[in-house]
Amino acid sequence: MGTEENKAVVRQFLSETHSTGGNLDVLDELLAPNYENLAMGGADLAGTKAGFSALIATVKDLRLDVEELVAEGDAVFARVKIVITVPDGSTTTARGLAYYRLADGRIVVNDATSVPDLMQVLGPLMAPPPGAES
Repeated sequence: MGTEENKAVVRQFLSETHSTGGNLDVLDELLAPNYENLAMGGADLAGTKAGFSALIATVKDLRLDVEELVAEGDAVFARVKIVITVPDGSTTTARGLAYYRLADGRIVVNDATSVPDLMQVLGPLMAPPPGAES
C-alpha cells in the first residue's frame, strides 16, 4: 500500500478507537494478527482490546484530534492532541506522538508517547484486566 493509504488506516484507527463510545470492532480490521503495542508494554491484539475497553469504560469523555500525519514507506507518524475527562469531572489535555508500522494495510507496530504520560494519569483509575493479580 502507498503512503496515503497507510495514513488513511492510521487516521481511521485513531478517530474510531480514541473517542467516547469508540468503535473497538474496527480493531480486528485495522490491526494485524501479530500486532504489538509497545506503549502498552508490548501488548498483543487481545491485550490492546482489553486496554482500550478499560480506557473507554473509565473516562467520561475522550477526544483525539489528529494534528498531523507524516508517512514514508510502511511507517506513519502522528502528532495528536488528546483531551480526557475523568469520572471526577477534571480534564487532562495531552500532546501525543506515535509511530505506526504497517504491512498489507494493517498496523503491525504502535509506539506512542504523550505529555503528560496518560498511562500515569489514567492507570490508577482503570480496573485491572480480568485475571490480573490484585
